[in-house]
Amino acid sequence: MNKLIIAAIVIIGIFYVALNSSILAEQAQKWVKENPKDPHAPLVLYDVARWCDILGDNKKAMEVYGQIYQDYPDKSDLAAASLYYSAQVLVDTTSARHQADPYIDIILSQYPNEQEWVIKAKNLRDEVNYAR
Repeated sequence: MNKLIIAAIVIIGIFYVALNSSILAEQAQKWVKENPKDPHAPLVLYDVARWCDILGDNKKAMEVYGQIYQDYPDKSDLAAASLYYSAQVLVDTTSARHQADPYIDIILSQYPNEQEWVIKAKNLRDEVNYAR
């Protein structure tokens, strides 16, 4: 019986940490701050930003997406994706959908070679403009 209780507590603890996106994001940001030159740093941030986004922690997702663009703009695939998802969060969560425009503009002007994200950004712009 004691082993069952201990196992349940461990499982609950794992789920608490795994589903608490802010804890994971803060730890990832701390690691990246300590290891900014590590080649995996931008991907760590991107993965945690997506995790926050998927779990609905929009504020933290936007913060981490912004950090990727600010700190690693040369990682065009991740920077463009981060800008796109930032725009998507704004479109999905605010009534002022036009707030997504600056993010879309940056994708189109600074990352024209990231075709997947350019197409998605254009489609999102069409969605935003159509809804006005």
